[in-house]
Amino acid sequence: MTRKLLTDVSASTFQVIMNQVLGIAVFLITSLYLPKDVYGELNWSYAVLMFVVTILSLRLEQIVVRRAAVDQDTSGIMTLFMVHVLLSGLGFYLLLLVLSFIFPAFFTLHSFLLALGISQLLTFFALPFKNVANGKEKFIYLAVMSSTANLIRTVSLCIIIAFSELTIQWVLGIFIATSFIELMVSFYLVTNRMQVKLSAHIRFSDYVLLLKESLPQIGVAVLMAGISRMDWILLGFFSTAAITAEYSFAYRVYELSPLPLLIIAPVLLSRFSRYFAANTEQSLLQQKERLSLLVRGEMILASIVPLILNIIWAPFIDSLTGNKYGAVNQQTFLILSCCIPFQYISNIIWSANFAQNRLKLILRITLVTFCIILIGDLIFIPLYNVTGAALVYLSAMIVEYINYMRSSSLSKIRDTWQSLIICMIAAGSTGLGAFYLFDDVALRLLFAIPVFSFLLLATRQLRINDIGYILRSIKKKKPG
Repeated sequence: MTRKLLTDVSASTFQVIMNQVLGIAVFLITSLYLPKDVYGELNWSYAVLMFVVTILSLRLEQIVVRRAAVDQDTSGIMTLFMVHVLLSGLGFYLLLLVLSFIFPAFFTLHSFLLALGISQLLTFFALPFKNVANGKEKFIYLAVMSSTANLIRTVSLCIIIAFSELTIQWVLGIFIATSFIELMVSFYLVTNRMQVKLSAHIRFSDYVLLLKESLPQIGVAVLMAGISRMDWILLGFFSTAAITAEYSFAYRVYELSPLPLLIIAPVLLSRFSRYFAANTEQSLLQQKERLSLLVRGEMILASIVPLILNIIWAPFIDSLTGNKYGAVNQQTFLILSCCIPFQYISNIIWSANFAQNRLKLILRITLVTFCIILIGDLIFIPLYNVTGAALVYLSAMIVEYINYMRSSSLSKIRDTWQSLIICMIAAGSTGLGAFYLFDDVALRLLFAIPVFSFLLLATRQLRINDIGYILRSIKKKKPG
């Protein structure tokens, strides 16, 4: 089991890193070469569309992953989800077109919505194929599906920069074309390479049953959409496009920071789905050594990545963006990066709850998180701008973590709270020491990494016998 898990994590690592590297390239190119107000408006439009698309999905993608993982009529569930994304996606875009005629002034002010909407719609249509690949743990195929658009976007943007001036019209045109190519590639890989065909024999009653299964998730879909993009949207209303650009830049880097979580999350979900098909949560607690290693490993990564990024932030980001998004976002990114350890633990418990179909519990916890963000943003964004938005988001992530811990027997694993506290204190004290003692970024890193590692060893978050345990687990699974 451990050997297979490591193999899956390696494949997932490949697809996540490939996609993230290309995504970062597109993100940096557009932030650097587009004017700040144009970049802010582009990100605001993206936030609005992501909010809507997340709602339209009804979180059915998680159900598709779960069913595909346990081989429950993969073709049928993929087809039902495809029908759903086609009907809901096309219906939304038709509504958007109608509204553009009814409220022309609004769409003149936010002129990127319609064009960017086509790109997001095509990406939405590719979702069923990606979810099937995820559930079947075909992470190489998933890498190709997820990276195709960003790869072509990166190359196209570089060519335009080399020979012409990058404008928003070029960006929108490239986004639309590459989203269509991504959809075609995803369709080909799943239907021809994986041999999972769209079914012509689906019943309306099956679709109704799927929607009923997702009813608790419908609320989660709305709430998650608000949690992830409410601050962007409200900043667009309460502040300028330039301020929205600054916050969205810091937030995008924050989203990309927990790279290990992006790698392990899809593997955990499919693994938990298979495990809880035949076991209970109490039986999972008997594997305390494995769970402890998982949690401690995640907490170390969740702490060291923000530590390094905060040390290098201002000089590194300003050098990349021509002094546009570095020093101005130092405090904002520091606050947002403190959310990362809480998200790691919450994701583990969320995956276990979802695999056990505890959707109502997830809905209740997500509702509390959403209310904190919505009410907090409405109060603190007008008062404190981007700092208020970041502090509200951090508060919501802490409360969400506490609620997940209170609801799960996995909280009996002491490392789910001890490791989080110890690693955050170790990273925070190390970072403060580095800034207090040194002015040079290189010296700060040379101080911080060894000191942080020493503190991990001293507090037994990093243990020599962990390596031996992993090697023994792999050896046990080798064929005799």
